Amino acid sequence: MDGTRALLVGLALLSLMAMGIVTATDGVFPVPVETIQPPANLSIGVQVDQMGTSITATFRGGFGQNLLKSLQITVTSPDGKTETKNLGWQTGDTVKFTGTGCGDQVTGTAVYMDGIEYPFLNEVLPVVSGICSVGFKKVIDPCEEIAASPSLKTAPVEEIPGNKSVAIQANVDISTITVEFRGGFGQNLIKSLKVTRYAPDGTTETKDLGNKVGSTVNFIASNNCMERIGADVAFMDGTQYHFFDQVLHISRTQ
Repeated sequence: MDGTRALLVGLALLSLMAMGIVTATDGVFPVPVETIQPPANLSIGVQVDQMGTSITATFRGGFGQNLLKSLQITVTSPDGKTETKNLGWQTGDTVKFTGTGCGDQVTGTAVYMDGIEYPFLNEVLPVVSGICSVGFKKVIDPCEEIAASPSLKTAPVEEIPGNKSVAIQANVDISTITVEFRGGFGQNLIKSLKVTRYAPDGTTETKDLGNKVGSTVNFIASNNCMERIGADVAFMDGTQYHFFDQVLHISRTQ
């Protein structure tokens, strides 16, 4: 999201926040949430993991972490129950929830010191076989077939030596995927840094990412469910590493 769009978002937040409030009282699940990624200078990252019925949200840092006022994570179960907790914004801070294992929805809202709020996170977790109660009626998930695509199977990532470390961050703003260079000790040793989008239908798109902190490349998602992003770096000494490979969840609200 560029600066101009960020200003427009700020003006539209009053109407959008109404969509960002999580409630399942009308029987709709997953709850429609329009995510809005903060502008690059306020970027943050939160990773959601699930093990059985335990849900963990972990703060992964970002340029905007020192400007946060609060970071709220909400878990909504298919029966409409919700629980909200505050997540700390020091890198590595975590917050845990007890989920149902029945496809819980995890949403997050970042509130900055200037009062602007961004509903930046919206993930529906998979149903856990053997844990979800027998009487649970599974929500029909239009993304289930896409999730099974071989193209979305991540490849092993290679660890870059500490003296040549590089870092990138991938964020989703509705249907736009933004990959940002975050720096590292190997920043000035990079010969090329290529980022590839893998679509569920097997097609790929590769772009060159600059090695200046804050450099970005954008991709348009091919669907409303998920895409895979991989990154390969080549250094001037001839070494190469496939160092990033993640499946991103795309907002289902357009």
